[in-house]
Amino acid sequence: MRAKLFLLLTLIVPLLAACSDGSDHILEGSTDNRDDPALAFLSYTSEPQPRGGTCNDTVDVQAPVIVNGFGFNHANTRNQTSLIDASNVDTLAVNFHYAPASAREKRGAPAVTAQVIFMTSGKQLLAINRLSGCRYWTFTTPQAGSNFRSASILFVPASDASPAVVYAADFNGYVYAVDAASGEPLWQTFVGTVPHFHFVTGGMQHYAGKLFVPVSSKEVLATLVYPGACCTSHGMMVALDALSGAMLWQFHTTGNADETVMPGARIGPNGAPVWTTPALDIRRNALYIGTGQNYTEPATATSDAIISLDMDSGAVNWVFQARQNDTWNGNCEIPSSMRCPTPPGHDFDFGAAPILLEDGNTLIAGDKGGVVYSLRADTGALNWSNKVSKGSTLGGIHWGMAVDARRVYVAATDFNIDKATGGVADLIAGAKPGIYALNLQSGAIEWEIHPTHTFEGLTTPSLYSASLSVSNDLLFAGSLDGVVRAFATHDGSEKWSLDTAVAFSDINGETGNGGTIDSVGVVVAGDGLLINSGYSTFQGVDGRYQAGAGNALFVLRLPQEQ
Repeated sequence: MRAKLFLLLTLIVPLLAACSDGSDHILEGSTDNRDDPALAFLSYTSEPQPRGGTCNDTVDVQAPVIVNGFGFNHANTRNQTSLIDASNVDTLAVNFHYAPASAREKRGAPAVTAQVIFMTSGKQLLAINRLSGCRYWTFTTPQAGSNFRSASILFVPASDASPAVVYAADFNGYVYAVDAASGEPLWQTFVGTVPHFHFVTGGMQHYAGKLFVPVSSKEVLATLVYPGACCTSHGMMVALDALSGAMLWQFHTTGNADETVMPGARIGPNGAPVWTTPALDIRRNALYIGTGQNYTEPATATSDAIISLDMDSGAVNWVFQARQNDTWNGNCEIPSSMRCPTPPGHDFDFGAAPILLEDGNTLIAGDKGGVVYSLRADTGALNWSNKVSKGSTLGGIHWGMAVDARRVYVAATDFNIDKATGGVADLIAGAKPGIYALNLQSGAIEWEIHPTHTFEGLTTPSLYSASLSVSNDLLFAGSLDGVVRAFATHDGSEKWSLDTAVAFSDINGETGNGGTIDSVGVVVAGDGLLINSGYSTFQGVDGRYQAGAGNALFVLRLPQEQ
């Protein structure tokens, strides 16, 4: 049992610098965008490459950046310029699959230039050719490291002071800087304070020589198998010198756990992990993070909160707490456990990244309780909120939302699982899974859809936990059953779909298969899409909702002009 639980814990997930500030990525329905900097790849040329295998040239670090980071830009809009719209989306086709034989799942938001896809697979960070799939280099985490995590790989172009660098972070809390041209390591830094408990799963951001890193905590479930009182760790936000990896500042979401709540069973304060990719507000010199619940008493004012921090010092500008007294850890799944706080909370944290709107004055956030919030960026004051679903430990709103000039697009699952044992996963009572489009000004629902699929002859809700993506007049969403769909942003009508939960031979002849789509969701990349398929955390046992584990990167492209 302990081994089974430990295996489960090693896969737990509840989550960048970009090529622009996001302000030119939010025009609903706009297709006249070929002059956009994000489409500079259209004029990029390089020598033909072999299909798969080893590339016959080197990485061009000057190649135009297409898409970068979990949120696609500093503002986390998940709105990306592309050539894809409702008129041509149905012509998308798989260019190649990439499926490393050793991988059990596919994580990590790739960074993409006109030439290269920087991606992760297990302990490997790879650079492959965007068009042919040949490999330039591979970096593997050292013995102290672990698997790369769910959010982003961050590519930062060369400057007078630094070569082009790829940044990535792992399950043991190490951040790595790797030379983008060669794959050679430049530095590594442990960003936690409690070994074995701190890790990085949210996306990083880069600005003005600083690397901003969200730090989360495994202890929410690790407390099930580690001895001693729950719990000693808490969330953090840290800033590193991007050139050297040196620590510039640390923000701790709680104080040290030095208060005994119940001898031998519970100590605090703790928790409030930072799962989310921070949003950067360059004008205000601020960044915005979301936090999770406290693990035990005493509850703090920084849990289940959106927090504004100064980018230079980490000082707190303001705190908006969405809900108080949400104290929960994995022991709450075990009846009468003394490590579970009294009363237990709901685990309704902010797993989705906050979004800074084009107006520069409004933040949009969503939590696992199924609530969407609009906040003033200068003070954290509430503009409006709307509860779109019941909420659950796996969402509610889980990995992320997307925006355009009119709406915020929200996926809600209302899906639950016994996190202590990995038992049967199912919808909660009164579940309202679906995709909702809310008016940015009022929070009113403009449309909602509730897609379904057929499982063993029965109509079953399709669950959207992964982050959504917008490009032009399309909303892209990947479901737990492995199907990617494109919906019209104006009314939610379906325009295209692709089932990725299939077996195949990849571009190198390796056997692969797709599966559950979660976490990163669909990455829009100029003239195509990148889709991670296969996510092995919290799979449940009956397959009604989730397609299961896989190891696939699907690379899709529009037909090429002859």
